[in-house]
Amino acid sequence: MERTIGLWGAVVFLVGFVIGVSVFLLPGELAATAGPGVVVSYGIAAVMALFSCVIAAQISAILPLSGAGFVFVTKMTLPFFGFLMGWLVITAVSMAIALVASGFATYFEILIPGTHKTLVAVMIVLAFGVINLYGAAASVRAQSLMVILFMLVLIVFSVVGVATIDGELLVPFFPNGYGVVAAAAIPAFFSYSGFGVIAEIGGEIKNPSRTIPWALFISFLLVLICYSAVSLAIVGHIPWRELAGNDAPVATVAGLLFPAWAITIITVTILAASATSINGLLLGYSRDVYVLSRVTMLPEVFSRLSASHGNPYNSVVLLTGLSVLAVLFGAKISEYATAIVLAIMIAQILMGIALLRLPGGMPEHLQQTGFQLTSFWRVFFGLGLVGFSLMFLIIGVQGSPGSVAALGGILLIGTIYYLQRKRYLQSHDILLENRVMQHIEEDIDQIGTTPIDKEIQPHE
Repeated sequence: MERTIGLWGAVVFLVGFVIGVSVFLLPGELAATAGPGVVVSYGIAAVMALFSCVIAAQISAILPLSGAGFVFVTKMTLPFFGFLMGWLVITAVSMAIALVASGFATYFEILIPGTHKTLVAVMIVLAFGVINLYGAAASVRAQSLMVILFMLVLIVFSVVGVATIDGELLVPFFPNGYGVVAAAAIPAFFSYSGFGVIAEIGGEIKNPSRTIPWALFISFLLVLICYSAVSLAIVGHIPWRELAGNDAPVATVAGLLFPAWAITIITVTILAASATSINGLLLGYSRDVYVLSRVTMLPEVFSRLSASHGNPYNSVVLLTGLSVLAVLFGAKISEYATAIVLAIMIAQILMGIALLRLPGGMPEHLQQTGFQLTSFWRVFFGLGLVGFSLMFLIIGVQGSPGSVAALGGILLIGTIYYLQRKRYLQSHDILLENRVMQHIEEDIDQIGTTPIDKEIQPHE
């Protein structure tokens, strides 16, 4: 794939991807139980996101190619674990797109009352599915316009909202105890989950060992400030007990702070934020489908590239279709968010283990990369990611048995599919694990991280 995305494109892609409709919906729902302490919940979730950012930067610098997360885990562990991570990610992303699309439909109804929410959600998914058929460059251009729009409005909302909070509404800060605040951090992490997507489009980013770390750093700061300000503004203007059942808390606060015409602008902003997340999810994770197909874990038809745009169009179509099915299935926002985060936790545990095994598995690539963690920080962030992910898993298992059952079903179906795919290929004299590792070794051997940077840099 062509390297068409620079630093600006990477930043707007990440910011637009991570800041989605969840920040306009989840803080109110979580504050209904956690109270003003929901701000702390988002702070806890941010710590996990920081670990994810650092590890994504390291992986992307070593493996600047599409689907780098899958390639990295497969190389450092086993093909089966790489497949399970890819399977979980694709499933979680389908649910995430459905969640964001449902949020889009909720705010769209505020703008145009009487619309059919499910129909609107399906149509927005299909619309961005079509845009992504025209390649990464077209997708990022659409992303840039929407990010500029919603960030300008979010800055105004956050500054005015935080400056006018009612301090009495923040007391007591932890009305239901610390345990509820910790539990709320799990679905809150859904709002942060996504920085690792930069590794999935590493093959389309210019000067990746420099661009990706800087893009992650800038994006993380912007997202952290935004989430902290929005959640504080909500609990600082609406009593937390009144947030239960409030589907649009940001719009409610905007109604208290701004004239009627401004509420329309904010609603449009929320729609833009939702749209950028859907766009980013389809762009980033259709590359996981593509890579799984390239190594024959999925049918080869999904690895075909468009002759005119160079993108994996069948992968985009598959992910779009799965997302539409998830929309039609329907679920509460918190249920979807918790299930998604639990799936991501398992994927992150595999990423952390793979990072710890990096020095022995890819010593030459580690020495050549432009961004390199020292041994201490590699162990610190690797163990930290595994530890945080396990903690979130345990809390999630205790608090949402339904989500755990759904996740178990997803893992079971994935395992059965993998074994059947392996048996099918074996009947055609193809050993799946050998074919997978052959493809991955070929891709890794052709990377040459430093030459990529030197080749691209003069043209930036």
